Amino acid sequence: MKRIVLGVDGSDGSIQAARVAGRLTADLGAELTAVHVRHVAPMALSAAPVAVAGDPQETLGAIEELARKRTAQALDPLDIPWRFRVRAGDPAAELEQAAAEQGADLIVVGSQGQTVVHRLLLGSVSTRLTHHAQRPVMVVPLT
Repeated sequence: MKRIVLGVDGSDGSIQAARVAGRLTADLGAELTAVHVRHVAPMALSAAPVAVAGDPQETLGAIEELARKRTAQALDPLDIPWRFRVRAGDPAAELEQAAAEQGADLIVVGSQGQTVVHRLLLGSVSTRLTHHAQRPVMVVPLT
């Protein structure tokens, strides 16, 4: 296993997945790319874990920054190289596309994403990936 794509949204579930992916990366000497997908469902901003600004782009930026900071807090102590990428669109489709572009051997995601609203409107990203991804998907439960 040479390349791992990690889906992050700043939620506790994605940070648990980051810790697991980071340890796996260290053990295998793999490359790790954390991917945050900007996606706005119509009511999602009302459930955002950060203060919602008047401008949706500001809110998306704040959520992105939260995901970046929390991911760094989980991965930096492992002393592994990793990179953070941002994409826009449908989270499951964009994670699979990022993995395809990088020739990733594995996609790692948390079992629970950022908001109940996202899950209700979009379905679970982890469930969609496990059913449709063209490569193995590791779903890390929130413990």
